[in-house]
Amino acid sequence: MRLLLSVFRDGSGQFLSKLKTYMPDFLAFERATAIVCGGETTENKGIFDVLVPGGDGQAPVGISCKMATAQPQDRSWFMELSNSAKKFHDAFGKAGIEWMREPARAGEVLVSLVESWHHAVEATVDVSKSKYLILAHDTAWKKFQIVCLDLNLRRADVADIEWAVEGRDRNRPSSVAGYVYLGDRRHRLWQFYANSGGQLKYYPPIFWAEWVTDLFELETPPVTTLREKVDAYWPGAWPE
Repeated sequence: MRLLLSVFRDGSGQFLSKLKTYMPDFLAFERATAIVCGGETTENKGIFDVLVPGGDGQAPVGISCKMATAQPQDRSWFMELSNSAKKFHDAFGKAGIEWMREPARAGEVLVSLVESWHHAVEATVDVSKSKYLILAHDTAWKKFQIVCLDLNLRRADVADIEWAVEGRDRNRPSSVAGYVYLGDRRHRLWQFYANSGGQLKYYPPIFWAEWVTDLFELETPPVTTLREKVDAYWPGAWPE
């Protein structure tokens, strides 16, 4: 995986102007994951980004690939589970919920909606064996880590989560947040930005991961421009 991701630093990956270097993006991560796991990318906005054959006629296993900046103090991982504001607000409307006034009920709807997407593909994908896979990186994009988590979004019982509306303006909250206690520490597990993009963010604690790689760095290949690649692939074809 490290070597595959390093290939995209040759000029074919996402250009990060602040760092003046090329890096793999989420599509690169999905395609590298498919190669390593012997699967195929779905190349769509489906529930899973990679499908791996189950073997012996079994349904394929799904992998939902996420890229995220590592969280401070190494207390949690981070995933943006969805940014479909309309789907969430439609679910609130169907349940007859005003999220600003009923954050606890809104929290249940949020988690249940994501779970329903998994249930919807159970006929064609072995959801019980499917995973979230995170490519976490530091802010400098130097240190990387791959994290695997199961799809269980109720490791913390939704009823035990402390749900609250939050925002800079107390009279006009902008998000619903869900907190749990890890020992004596209050930990934000969920956050839904209802008015800004509709992102549903999930912060599973570090110790919820099934496995985690050691930190690693990418190799630095020679950078080749698109124009140089044309000359290499089709010598003499570029018009004078």
